[in-house]
Amino acid sequence: MVAKLVKRSVLTAGVLVPALLGVPKLAEACGGFFCSSQSLPINQAAEQIVFADNGDGTVTAVIQIMYQGPAQNFSWLLPISTVPMAGQTIGVASNLAFQRLQQATNPQYTLTTQIEGTCASDNRGFAGGGGSGGTSIGAPGVATGAGGSSSGGVTVEASGTVGAFDWTAISLDPNLTDPSQAATTWLQSNGYLVSPGAPGLLRPYLESGLYLLALKLTKGSDTGSIRPLVLTYSASKPIIPIKLTAVAANKDMGVMAWLLSSARGVPENYRALELNEARINWFNAASNYNDVVTAAGDQAGGHGFVTEFAGKSSALSQVVWQAFDEAQWQGFTSRVYSNFDQLFQNSYGLYGNFDGFWDAVKAAVTPPSGVSFEDFKLCPSCYSNGVTFSPSAFVAALDKNVIQPMKTVQNLIDAHPYVTRLYTTMSADEMTEDPLFTFNPDLPAVSNVHTATRVIECNPNVSQFNAPWHIDLPQGGRVRGTATQVGVWPDAFADQPANHRIMQLSQAGQGAVLEDNDGAISASLNTYNSSLNTTATGTDGQGTTSSHGCSVAFGSSSSRFGALAALAALALLRRRRSTSAPS
Repeated sequence: MVAKLVKRSVLTAGVLVPALLGVPKLAEACGGFFCSSQSLPINQAAEQIVFADNGDGTVTAVIQIMYQGPAQNFSWLLPISTVPMAGQTIGVASNLAFQRLQQATNPQYTLTTQIEGTCASDNRGFAGGGGSGGTSIGAPGVATGAGGSSSGGVTVEASGTVGAFDWTAISLDPNLTDPSQAATTWLQSNGYLVSPGAPGLLRPYLESGLYLLALKLTKGSDTGSIRPLVLTYSASKPIIPIKLTAVAANKDMGVMAWLLSSARGVPENYRALELNEARINWFNAASNYNDVVTAAGDQAGGHGFVTEFAGKSSALSQVVWQAFDEAQWQGFTSRVYSNFDQLFQNSYGLYGNFDGFWDAVKAAVTPPSGVSFEDFKLCPSCYSNGVTFSPSAFVAALDKNVIQPMKTVQNLIDAHPYVTRLYTTMSADEMTEDPLFTFNPDLPAVSNVHTATRVIECNPNVSQFNAPWHIDLPQGGRVRGTATQVGVWPDAFADQPANHRIMQLSQAGQGAVLEDNDGAISASLNTYNSSLNTTATGTDGQGTTSSHGCSVAFGSSSSRFGALAALAALALLRRRRSTSAPS
């Protein structure tokens, strides 16, 4: 319990570094075995959605909303099949939850180095130049009934506030000649910014009888308050209204979905893509992984997803909300704080970088008369003697705005035995069909960890530094190289197909192979390998680094695309009333 405050003190502001970058040490005395380095994340920015199949005819979606621009221009539209009514809720989640979930399921490409045979002595050791490196691709608001008010064929079915969002759910008169135009007119007259092309994009959803959920920021909120939305709705399968997203999509925008259910999730009307591992730069996968995914999607007509991870959700049981987080929260709430400064300083040190922290402060703390909340945020200690607040209300606000949104995502993961992560990139001209997902219990798990071995081919006439090498890929196939190519992935492989295989999957069976490029890839590898002179020539290896034993180099994380999605994140298959939604 938090005790009543008895005195005040000056608040000392401090900023903590949120993370430390671990640098892998150079491996010593590798001998004839192998050296392996720490994996580094490849960070991807994408439109991200968690879909949870609840098994009762409903789906819960956690939708990350990515927006750049003035707060007053923010509007977010979502076709839905059911309307939140009094007693039902729309909630908010945390961007930090997505960060943790993404990090835990990122693809990892790890390259180990093995010495084969005995090389001549060379006091420089073997310069790995990256060859031993590994990289990895790196609270509810209650709905209120609106009394069914109608205007121009538009009926307000429900409205409310959740987090920093004001939301309204509307329906359209089925007798309207153009329900999308009526919806656009209503939205504009009620303070929602609508793009010129919106009517055409909304039309197929509204003509099928779906409701429209519209959100905008509450008065005084800024874009920093935009958070993922949690919504449970009636649906038989998850679907993303990507056609609606096209209005604000960047070129090759990333789309990432986690599917939670009892079995592996698969794209039903999109292709399943298996990447060609020879296209991945195994010395620094971060440098081209996303390019390979983009090329793979393009080769599938822009309609394909890569399965980056599929497995039991128990592996993610403490990914979003960890035991450490819970212990820290319990410790915070059990302490006695003597004044506002002490309480605020402790809470800021623990949760200042969490989503919803300032929303919690705003809900529980009233600045002195004449001081705006924005001024108060700049220097809370400057006004601490005049603030009005309740310690218990402050803790309750933190729980609602910061803690519970994290737990919501973790609870969803824990409630479903299987999780699948799918990823692709798409441009606006490729967003012509809404991706539909289903679940297949017959398919095997997919690991996000990919490991290959580089073998240094030693002999007494050549040092490790000058020895040729080869890499055996997990998918099959061998890549050969010389000492001068250490850390450099062959440009010639860019002409290979980006997909090893293109599949069509469904609710059962192993799926159909639509395109198998194994033969073409193998032939390309053989041609390339045959063109090399792998006889050591005593090259000096300029441009590489050396140390005793095995050297390790690694590339920095990178991504070449950003996601800007002001519209849409999911759609539903079931229509309201008597009509059926498009499949």
